[in-house]
Amino acid sequence: MGSDARSENAAALNARGMDLTDGGRYEEAIASFGRALDLEPRNPGLRYNRGEAYRRAGRSAEATADLEAVLAAEGESADLLLALGLVAYEADDFDAAAARYERALVLKADYPEAWNDLGVAEFRRGDYRAARGDFERAVALSPSYAEAWLNLGDTYSELGMERESQAALAKGKGPGREEE
Repeated sequence: MGSDARSENAAALNARGMDLTDGGRYEEAIASFGRALDLEPRNPGLRYNRGEAYRRAGRSAEATADLEAVLAAEGESADLLLALGLVAYEADDFDAAAARYERALVLKADYPEAWNDLGVAEFRRGDYRAARGDFERAVALSPSYAEAWLNLGDTYSELGMERESQAALAKGKGPGREEE
C-alpha cells in the first residue's frame, strides 16, 4: 500500500475516531486512533486525538502518555499544556494541573480559559485569594465568559464577599436571569 493510501486510511480512521469520541464511545475511538497510528506512527494530531479520547474515558495515565509524546514531538503550546493540565485536574492532581496552566500562561498570557482553569485548580487547593485573582483576570480578558463569572462568584462567597458574589453570579447567569 502506498503512502497516499495509508494517509487516506489514517485520515478516515481519525475522522471515525473523532465521531466516536463525540458520541461518547471512547474505547472504540481509542481503537480507531490506534489503527490510524499504526499507519502513521509519527502523526502528532492522531496521538493528541487519542489522548483526548483516553482522557474522556477516564484513563489519565494513557492520556498523559499520548499528550506528553505530542509535547516531545511538537514542543510546548498553550493549548497542549491546557490539555495536560485538564488530565491532571481530572486525576485530582491540582498541583500538577496548576503547574501546567501556569506554564500555558507563560506562553499565552491573554488566554482566559487558562486563567479560569488555573483558578479552578487554586480553588480546589483552597487558595481562594489566588483563585479570585485568576478568575478576575479571566473575566477581564473575556467579559462574556459565563463559567469564569460563576467561578468568581463562588470564590467571592468563600471569601465572605457576598455582595460581590451575587453580582458575579448574576453576570454568569446572563441578562434577564439576575433575579433567579
